[in-house]
Amino acid sequence: MPPRVGRAPNLSMPHKFILANRGCLGASSRDIEDEIIANYTGFGIREVSDPSRMYMRMPGGNTGSVTTHAELGLTVTDFFDYNMFDPAAGGVAQQVTNYFWSVDQNLFDNGTSAPFDDRERTFCRVRKVEVYVLPVKGFEIGTTGVNETNATGHFTVNCQTPGVSSVNAQAAIALDTQVTNVLPQIDTFWKKVFSCDLQKTFQSGVVRPYFDTVVDNAAQCLFQMSVVDPTTGLNYLKDNTALPDLSIRVKVVISVDQPIATIQNAKLRVFKNESFITPSLAVNGSPFAAPREQYVQTDLRKKLDFMR
Repeated sequence: MPPRVGRAPNLSMPHKFILANRGCLGASSRDIEDEIIANYTGFGIREVSDPSRMYMRMPGGNTGSVTTHAELGLTVTDFFDYNMFDPAAGGVAQQVTNYFWSVDQNLFDNGTSAPFDDRERTFCRVRKVEVYVLPVKGFEIGTTGVNETNATGHFTVNCQTPGVSSVNAQAAIALDTQVTNVLPQIDTFWKKVFSCDLQKTFQSGVVRPYFDTVVDNAAQCLFQMSVVDPTTGLNYLKDNTALPDLSIRVKVVISVDQPIATIQNAKLRVFKNESFITPSLAVNGSPFAAPREQYVQTDLRKKLDFMR
């Protein structure tokens, strides 16, 4: 039979709640419960609730048993000078600069003793890389004197992120390719020539990052760059037999996901004595010793700026 529609005005609210649960009223039990909460508040009034609302999740999503579950988001900045000279190359121009990063490292290596020695090894993953170059000064090029034409200071930066297939792990395949023209400037500023989100580039699993397979298989090539003449595509820096009078300063900004190693150490000491007055003084017990390194559990909570 369909439930009867209507309200019983002389019934108490708890009775209405029971009848609504049985389908005898034209309102749901949740509506009756909300009415109870709205009209019956005060001392000695107990809310009537269905069992599904009696159990709440613990704050933070867990009971406090997990102590380490986050990684550090770091920004690493590096500088180097681009040129083509290598004394071991026998005069052959080294026009391609390959930038490598080791994923087998811990930027916060703070535990190297017991219980084992490889606690500093974490997969330090690069999520994003950005490359900047410093343009040539518009009024002077190297040591050649006053620049008479701005065409001399105009160069092109070719950048790419290499990937590999499962067939040949040593043959790089160009993935994220960017070509940027850098013009000479009177004022000094950094010109962005490359930006690659490695998270998106390799998320499909079709191609893999390039890792060295001969010397260090943890060395990942983040990007490759070459500076060329914009009109011919040939090398912009002409002199490769000795250090050139013009080097191009490059800035690399790397966004790193640094896991917090499960084995962490901290220097501390638990010391027992007989008085609150002298925390480090032993009257009758063992003498105080300096804090020593021992196992702790560490996690990242939030960024602070209290020391500046």
